[in-house]
Amino acid sequence: MKRILVVSWFYPPINSSEGLVTYKLLKNSNLLYDVCTQSSVESWSYGLDNGFPEPDHVRRISLSCSDLESWKDEVVKYFAAHADEYDILMTRSMPPTSHEVGLKIKELKPSIRWIASFGDPIADNPFVLKCFTRTSPFSLKARYETHMSLKQMLSPMRVLRNLLWKRRYAREIKPLKRDRVFQRKVLENCDCVLCNSEQQKEYMLSAYGEQMLQKALVLPHSFDKSLYPPKEESGVSDHTKKRVVYIGSLDDIRTPHSFLVACKELKEQMQDLPEKLEVFFYGSLSDQEKVYILNEELFDFIKIKKPVSYRESLKIMQDADLNLLIDANLHPILDHNIFFAAKLADYMGAGKPICGITMGEGPSAEILSKLCVPALSYSPEEIKNFLYLFVYENKVCSPDPSALAEYDAVKVAKDFDGFVTERL
Repeated sequence: MKRILVVSWFYPPINSSEGLVTYKLLKNSNLLYDVCTQSSVESWSYGLDNGFPEPDHVRRISLSCSDLESWKDEVVKYFAAHADEYDILMTRSMPPTSHEVGLKIKELKPSIRWIASFGDPIADNPFVLKCFTRTSPFSLKARYETHMSLKQMLSPMRVLRNLLWKRRYAREIKPLKRDRVFQRKVLENCDCVLCNSEQQKEYMLSAYGEQMLQKALVLPHSFDKSLYPPKEESGVSDHTKKRVVYIGSLDDIRTPHSFLVACKELKEQMQDLPEKLEVFFYGSLSDQEKVYILNEELFDFIKIKKPVSYRESLKIMQDADLNLLIDANLHPILDHNIFFAAKLADYMGAGKPICGITMGEGPSAEILSKLCVPALSYSPEEIKNFLYLFVYENKVCSPDPSALAEYDAVKVAKDFDGFVTERL
């Protein structure tokens, strides 16, 4: 089999979730790869991390570029000059530009077998939809949500404001419509759709029918034990306090607010809590939550840390007493979660206790159940009760070792290799 061409804007040494997922898959695969990437633009990443061994069967082709458009052109030029060397192409999104490259390459060589990997949906991404207000605050429908007098309902000014809102909204949803057209074009032209969960597959493909679903391969995120520091080098220590760790970005949608409220309420009940618990958030946190931590005087045991390198994050996970997962609450957009956070796989590899705050159904809830570890709702009361048991009664569940094998990078890569050799 010829080498497989992989198109991925993110790839080590760029420290990003998508690049790391790609790296772990290729590193543990037995196939041969050329990776068209770049190493000069660090936007949307956690910076550079040069601590990754380069496998002999993976060649990194780092193209010179200053932005996504110039990179896209360079990749297409590279392929045009080397088209005879490749029969299989894999494009990795995020960002979607990789799939734009895929469409161009498929035009240049229709016989090439194209694997389109989606870290997240491009069209109707629930995170994007959550940001949109789809009901005008000036429409008559709004009277069911906020008080509106008869005078306001009949007001010509209300009617005018409603028309202006609709015009502005029409402009804002144009990108959503473009994303739907683009995603459909990618799905129809590729030969395989790579998803990381069954829920993501159903969300993205079910509307296109059974034939499209047959194109899909669900390949879960994985952990690579060889990337974790050996125990004698990890610096793991006995803590005088119980240490809870969260690694990654948080914002106004994926928010730790219910966890912070639970901490506040537990501290009010148990005044010695700061002497027994420490919580570390490594990564970004919204200003709103930072202010909450200050206003409620939680800073004596809740610490906000800067982002760390991937290798350092694995060491921190190994040194935690509890690794915390927080998923976005996607109600009312969806009644279940569709996202599999890559950090959950890394938590598994660390072998330490895990707790998730997530929706009742979805990849996280399903996986946490398999691991026999807690999957909590967004109720501060439920989280507070769990924290009390964890801190004061030492109640905690480590992942069931027998359930971890499914997410080992060696096993996941073997499944991918089998699919490629049998189907493509």
